[in-house]
Amino acid sequence: MRVTRRQLATSISLIAIAVAGICWAQFHTARVDDRDPDSLLSQADALSWNDNWIKAEPLYHHAELLFAQQHRASKALYAHVSQIPPNSESSSLTATIFQLTNDLARPEAADPETRLRILTIRGMLETDYDAASARSTWTQVAELARRRGHLQLALRATGEQGIAAFILGDTATAKKDVLEAWTSAKVLHDPAASVRYASVYGDGLVELRRYKEALTPLDEAIKLAKANPDLAYPSIAVNSKIDALRGLRRYDEALALSADALAHLPNASLKGHEFQILMSRAEVYEDLNQWSQAVADCNRSLADARLLSYWRGITEAGGFLALAHEHQGQLPDALKAIDEAIDANTHIPDELYFVPRNLAIKAEITQKLGNAKGSDELYRKSAALIDAMLAHAPTQNVQRYVLAQMGYVYSGFFASLSAQKKYEDAFRVLEEVRGRVEAEGLQHHVTIPPHAPTPEELRLTRLNLALIDTDDPKQRAQITDAIYHTELNIDGSSLEGQTATRPITLAQLQHDLSDDDLVVEYVVAEPHSQALAITKTTVRPYTLPGQTTLETDADKYRHELRAQGVDPTLGQKLFNEVLGPVRELREKSHLILIPDGSLHLLPFSALVDNGKYLLQTHEVSVTPSSTVLHILKKRASEDEDQSLPYVGVAAWTQTADTRNFITRAISGPERSELTPLPDSKREVQSIATTLPKPSTILLGDDATKTHFESLPLARFNVLHLALHGYTDIDYPDRSALVFAPNPSRSDDGLLQVRDIRKMHLNARLVTLSACNTGVGPVGEAGVANLVNAFIEAGADSVVSTLWELEDHSTSRMMTDFYRHVAMHEPEAEALRDAQLALIKDNAPPYYWASFQLVGNPDTTL
Repeated sequence: MRVTRRQLATSISLIAIAVAGICWAQFHTARVDDRDPDSLLSQADALSWNDNWIKAEPLYHHAELLFAQQHRASKALYAHVSQIPPNSESSSLTATIFQLTNDLARPEAADPETRLRILTIRGMLETDYDAASARSTWTQVAELARRRGHLQLALRATGEQGIAAFILGDTATAKKDVLEAWTSAKVLHDPAASVRYASVYGDGLVELRRYKEALTPLDEAIKLAKANPDLAYPSIAVNSKIDALRGLRRYDEALALSADALAHLPNASLKGHEFQILMSRAEVYEDLNQWSQAVADCNRSLADARLLSYWRGITEAGGFLALAHEHQGQLPDALKAIDEAIDANTHIPDELYFVPRNLAIKAEITQKLGNAKGSDELYRKSAALIDAMLAHAPTQNVQRYVLAQMGYVYSGFFASLSAQKKYEDAFRVLEEVRGRVEAEGLQHHVTIPPHAPTPEELRLTRLNLALIDTDDPKQRAQITDAIYHTELNIDGSSLEGQTATRPITLAQLQHDLSDDDLVVEYVVAEPHSQALAITKTTVRPYTLPGQTTLETDADKYRHELRAQGVDPTLGQKLFNEVLGPVRELREKSHLILIPDGSLHLLPFSALVDNGKYLLQTHEVSVTPSSTVLHILKKRASEDEDQSLPYVGVAAWTQTADTRNFITRAISGPERSELTPLPDSKREVQSIATTLPKPSTILLGDDATKTHFESLPLARFNVLHLALHGYTDIDYPDRSALVFAPNPSRSDDGLLQVRDIRKMHLNARLVTLSACNTGVGPVGEAGVANLVNAFIEAGADSVVSTLWELEDHSTSRMMTDFYRHVAMHEPEAEALRDAQLALIKDNAPPYYWASFQLVGNPDTTL
């Protein structure tokens, strides 16, 4: 079982940044009159506002004594509670929060400023203790701060409410509140808050496995802290960056940053900060298979958490330690550790994030101890909690990332049920997660009608145009950063509160299948992967090699084919690994694949069996899930004929400078890469003569994004887009098809994933005759790419590509494909016939294996 360590809440602790009040440089201030408590208090407040609580603590202590001598009880209490943050890690959070609550009842707390300070300190502590309480406390802080005219504190409190909301599973509110606080901090020139909320946002991206994207806000926070020597050491950003580097497998950098962070601890009493660093480093050691070091760091972290009564920390570290013991075969120790973790969560019952993970860990241990019934019940509880979390996911991308993060729950449950031969239940478990995003997109699709661009959309258009127009690396970096911040303010289509209808049953799927169909659904995991083979009358599981073996071989084979090479030995090895055990393959000719992980990017049609490519013996197609396949088949049977059969688009039709080797690939996007694709014009025109009239063709300068979007797209049967394509693995919503530049520069020419999802289509077929359109970040919920965006928008099937395309051969194959489509062949069969023609001419897999059909393979025109 492979999991990531932490959730946003764990390392966004305000205390972690507040008590680690280590400056990048010595703090220089004007001389303070140590006989004037008001002057001391003012100076201490200035330090604490920038999170330098350690440096402020002696000033607060001195001020408290002087206020007490002057019988100014409210001010003395204010100064007294302000000494808590730098000392909170050496005492119990429970006791400290209880004391602060009692302080609010004292007469001295009637003073508004003193009351506001007590609430603020309590909210800081509760963020790491009990998110529900923290959310309530920060709401009180925001209200009182606004009444007192403390706008910046009120905005900070809004950000803290967002953090608590995330911990409680309300991701929509979390994003809104944190972004409001972050943006306001920049406008009001509040560098401490800017550092915090950039750190928080980056930390959330790390938790969602968007590691490279996370480095942008995290580096921004670290850079800003360095530029402002009055600020505390940016511990949240540093801890999160360690995890991001680990996710990117930059282990040496992660260990070096861990050592540097530990070196910045001013004393051994800062247990909360030490906890975070040690847990991050333990996971790096886990990846490096250095289990003794990982266990040592984890035990030290647990000791810190127990000392502080830090329940969330015990929940987190206990789960990791249980995994480590399980890996070492020490099941009784593993069970003891996971029970402690689960028990700790009862002290913070509103915080759900670690519960599904820990229940799944205990389920796996329980199964190994021989209690299958108990294991199944734990898995069921875990899956139900994930459903509750997904109900608050605001966008498709957030759903994908949450499902990817929790994927081990489903894969573990599936393996357990399969081993018990409960195939109906095992199938249902997979359908709960596979293709869920596309299924919900199909069932709850919201079309965004044409509208005047919002200010954010206009700014994004200008920035995209500027990015396309420059090849200068420095300028591109600056523009990309501006794009990132603009995108944060553009909301995606919301799915919050919506869920897919009940996934189909195994019997429903089998009813949908023909006698020649074979569905193979994969679960890629360690130490073994699984495949579930389903025909109209049978269902059978198969055990396959583990994730590392499959993904290593798949990546190597794809790389070889992309380089226009052939490797029949590796092709046969991969066939043996992913399909060789499947006996039903010998009896069925139509293969429908539901991949997992990196298998989404594997050109299955080019696998080799006994000297023949798989495509030569089988029709091959892909679908996000059995539920999506069922929805598409049902919709196709109900569709009425559309009035407009075909729209073809070819923007880059100019005569090329060379006829050697022209690819439909860009990597920027950069204007210099937008080379002519002369064969694309003939391609779309030839298809138009093949399909029924009337047709709509956009060529050259006429093929702008604005012109395309103005068409009645919902009335077309076929959309054929012969364009340049751009895939962004790190920012999947930026992946785009590139249209012709608009002379008025009113659009940027980029039809991005976010734009496609908002469209309304009824197309029987969408063909993306551009490079890499089937590529995207992969996870348990599938692959986030242009293809799935078109399916969500209403396409029955999409022909896409797994790598860059050569212009001339692509044009030839597309023309041949549509000739078969026009003869009413099912689209998967038509694609196979066109590919077989290239194989017959001895074309290597580079020229044909990139193409795949995703969706309903049986759709006909």
